[in-house]
Amino acid sequence: MSIDFLRALAKCRAPLTFTDPEDINKLLVLRAAGLVVALTLRPVAGRSEVARFLALTPDGRSALDLANAHPPRQAEAMAPLAEQAR
Repeated sequence: MSIDFLRALAKCRAPLTFTDPEDINKLLVLRAAGLVVALTLRPVAGRSEVARFLALTPDGRSALDLANAHPPRQAEAMAPLAEQAR
C-alpha cells in the first residue's frame, strides 16, 4: 500500500478517473484495505480499464493522520529504542 498515493488522493477533488494500470492497481490496493471508496468500470471494446476514486474512508483519514504523526524517519529512529525496552 502506498501512503504517498493516499496522500495525493487526499489533496485532490473527487471524483478522479484513472486509466493508467499502475495507478488503478494502487487504487485497488487502497480500496481492498478499506482506505478509499473507488469503482472499477468494465472496459468498452478496444479501451483500457478505468477506475474512479470517489472518497477517502474514515479509516483512510485515520491512516493519513497516523502517518503524518509518525513520519518514517521518526519511526526508524525509534526502532532501536523499542528494542532496548524489551
